[in-house]
Amino acid sequence: MNILLDIIFYVWCLRILANIFSFIQLWFIKEYRLDRMLIHLRTNQGKKIYFLPFRRPPIIPKTICLFFLMFFSNFLIFWIPEAHWVLKLFIIDLLSFPISGFWVFILHLPTIIWHKIIVELAKNKLQNHKSLKIIGITGSFGKTSTKEYLYTILSEKFNVLKTEASKNSLIGIAEMILHKLTPDHQILIAEMGAYKMGEIKQMVDFVNPQIGIITAINAQHQDLFGSLEATIRAKFELIEGLKDKKIAIFNADNKYTFKMAEKAHQQKFHVWLYGRNTTNYPDWPQKILRAQNIDIDLDATKFDLTVDNQSYHIQTSVLGEHQVGNILAAIAGSLSMGMDMESIVKAIKKLTPYAKTFEKIYGMNGTIFINDTFNNNPDAARAAIKYLSLAKGNKILVFQPMIELGKYANESHRQVGEYAAKYCDWIFLQIIIFIIIFRKG
Repeated sequence: MNILLDIIFYVWCLRILANIFSFIQLWFIKEYRLDRMLIHLRTNQGKKIYFLPFRRPPIIPKTICLFFLMFFSNFLIFWIPEAHWVLKLFIIDLLSFPISGFWVFILHLPTIIWHKIIVELAKNKLQNHKSLKIIGITGSFGKTSTKEYLYTILSEKFNVLKTEASKNSLIGIAEMILHKLTPDHQILIAEMGAYKMGEIKQMVDFVNPQIGIITAINAQHQDLFGSLEATIRAKFELIEGLKDKKIAIFNADNKYTFKMAEKAHQQKFHVWLYGRNTTNYPDWPQKILRAQNIDIDLDATKFDLTVDNQSYHIQTSVLGEHQVGNILAAIAGSLSMGMDMESIVKAIKKLTPYAKTFEKIYGMNGTIFINDTFNNNPDAARAAIKYLSLAKGNKILVFQPMIELGKYANESHRQVGEYAAKYCDWIFLQIIIFIIIFRKG
């Protein structure tokens, strides 16, 4: 009996320790934001907060600090006098998540102070770099791929600095400038993400971009923005803050960004458009980049580009028809920096998919895996399924639910499900801790 109790004790302690790691990782993913965590807790997955799969957080100062604070708090609870160890472990297990939230809140004030110091130091450094040209990129999706493609192309001619990975917040941009910017850099590419009004404006006021690119708008993060109209207003903050050249580059294939382009044109910005659907803008008075004769296969993407009444054949190993728009945005950004099309076409051949975005992996017996787990939203899901339809043999979709879609969640999942049913032989859906499998027929 004693051996059984010992086993229960140690297993329970391991469970609590694993949950501590997982709670810290969850806070890290949600950027320690209470608004994002509250939205998560309202989801079906969030309601299973005490049964999280184990996730180890990154080893950085804040996560280390959180771990020791939580461990110390739980240690104090365990030493409650005259309480049975079963009751102590139950209380610790129950309070571990609230305790994590408490310490995140306590650390919030010193974090704000530290961030303000970092931003001010980076701002001073940036102001001393008088000749630096700055491009800002935002949108609901496509930001990171566009940034990476633009960086590759511009690097053929310029010394370019870009924001790292998806560090697209004010502090992410500030840390990059403080630690990476040198006097030799000629161009800075700043990816800008936001979850509410005013956040992009803070970044724009900080870096003062001359060029702005808006990739696309959809229902992503609607739990935070509240409406598509709010998303549009938030993203348009990039355009409103442009300096000097004031070149605003928009995706004309997305109905929301096309409306934003019309608004920017009325406000006398230099508005450039890119896209495939030329019927949207037959008489646009400013620069247009049109992609036609798009040819997509499992190994390459090809299309003809028309710009300034000149045509160019584009070929790249980047996969998926949806990447045509991101490549066009990168071409437009490169043109805005003065690059010639011959150099751009040459550089495009060097483009590679960003990590976990349509990465092709060859398996055994002729199987092909496409890793597109970097981000999941309705447009990205449909793009992945459309690419999958090109393959021969059995087509299998492994799909994790899309998050933070707000009132659009049910309809978006239904539409993606119907689209997937047209092309996929098997669909694996991950729901909380279960796997549901659908097979065609």
